[in-house]
Amino acid sequence: MKKCLLSLAVIALTGCASSQYLEPLPNSVNAKLRLVSVPSNNNFISEGSAKECISTDFHGEGLAHIATLGSKANLVRSLSRIGMPAYNENISDSHQNEVYIPANNKFLFQFNGVGISGFAPGQTDSGGALYSWCRKIVSFTPVANTNYEALYDYIELPNGKETCGVKLFEIVGNGSDNYTKVEVKDYQVIENYCK
Repeated sequence: MKKCLLSLAVIALTGCASSQYLEPLPNSVNAKLRLVSVPSNNNFISEGSAKECISTDFHGEGLAHIATLGSKANLVRSLSRIGMPAYNENISDSHQNEVYIPANNKFLFQFNGVGISGFAPGQTDSGGALYSWCRKIVSFTPVANTNYEALYDYIELPNGKETCGVKLFEIVGNGSDNYTKVEVKDYQVIENYCK
């Protein structure tokens, strides 16, 4: 009986962490996307809202989970490698994930980075930590059989403060096993929230 309950628990937990993007999408041409989050936070990547605005309600809109990056990536077993070139050895494995995405149509995905922004002594529900979210949605049309990399990092604003930012690159081969990352020209980073 204990083995049966343990098996059911493992299946349930694994099902929560699975993503349809870990395998080539059936009945579709595919591209590959490496998701990279440089800051030492947790980042939850989901499909983007069809309304082309940042959503804070993933369950209500039925937005599929794509990947989890950061310290929680190991907890949900979200790490995936699908053999993309130009892997960055200087960034922690838990901050990089490779997935398949549909090609030749507009594709939207959303980074949801959360980090500790301070501490509030006496707050017991969060251990005193104050959390802040920084979200960006990316919209572009992937080309079939092409490798892309989306880099989520902090950027400095003209006033000296920081915010999150995303850059999208195509990984281009220039000879035998030599690759460069060239910024995609026609992608859009959306910052407005759904109302």
